[in-house]
Amino acid sequence: MRIFDPHIHMTSRTTDDYEAMYAAGVRAVVEPAFWLGQPRTSPASFCDYFDALLGWEPFRAAQYGIAHHCTIALNPKEANDPRCTPVLAELP
Repeated sequence: MRIFDPHIHMTSRTTDDYEAMYAAGVRAVVEPAFWLGQPRTSPASFCDYFDALLGWEPFRAAQYGIAHHCTIALNPKEANDPRCTPVLAELP
């Protein structure tokens, strides 16, 4: 059976989880961007996180036969910080 997980946070998981997921039949996942528990304070901190979601996690998942997709957004807790408004220019 091939399984698609539409909402999973892999950034905080180990590669053992990818291995177990593949063994259970998971072949594709979607990771939503999320608030990390403390405010990001500059556009660069957002860009680093988005780069990880778009580059590192798909690479890491592919090592275990899983396609990694993501959704990118600003959390309302962070969207009102004027220091971060330039990040909007980085979003598609």
